Amino acid sequence: MSVAIVPWVERRNRNRQPVTGPRQFIDMLRNGLEDRAWQEMDPHIAHRFAPRNRRSSVLRYSGRMQWVYCSPVGLFIARILKPFSILPTGCVRNSEFYFRISCSGDFVLKRRVYRLPDGQQFVFESRFSDTPRLHEEFGGGLGMYLRLAVKSGALLFRDNGYFLRLKDWRIPLPRWLTVGRFELLHRNIDARRFQIIIRLSHPLFGTLFYQRGLFQDQNTLPRP
Repeated sequence: MSVAIVPWVERRNRNRQPVTGPRQFIDMLRNGLEDRAWQEMDPHIAHRFAPRNRRSSVLRYSGRMQWVYCSPVGLFIARILKPFSILPTGCVRNSEFYFRISCSGDFVLKRRVYRLPDGQQFVFESRFSDTPRLHEEFGGGLGMYLRLAVKSGALLFRDNGYFLRLKDWRIPLPRWLTVGRFELLHRNIDARRFQIIIRLSHPLFGTLFYQRGLFQDQNTLPRP
């Protein structure tokens, strides 16, 4: 339960019961979905994010971002946010991509590395947690609350509003101050391969960012 100080400010819940061992990414996904949606999700997705055993702390994936698109307005926003390393500042094709998830207490660390054609790389890191509710936080304290859903067996992440964290406080940001609606679709292909589609759409400027890629599981996981 979160502690509301005023309607537009939310404080981190300090009364949350401690957990035994690190929280796993799969635990947070399971808690964020209703039972019916969980049953409708392709079982390979759940196994993809499940550690081989409860002591495992790192999951790895690799592949290629076939298309990384940034509109002119999106490019302007990405350059403003460049010090926080949140959005790539350009359009590229067939970028090598590496993704790592590691556990740390009651949150997980997500690290993405784009290997760009010019030899440079873009690194994007975030913290994913369900305390006080499901959210992902990026550099500079910027973050977004998340809603999970299942669409034709695929796992869909949508933003449920953005915030700015100042120490222990999360202050909601007005929608007009944000980059628009965020959606990430994780669609299964087979036991080891999957597709990711990411879209950020603004009500006035349309699609600001779009990414699509094919990836492979680098972990030895039990088959569903």
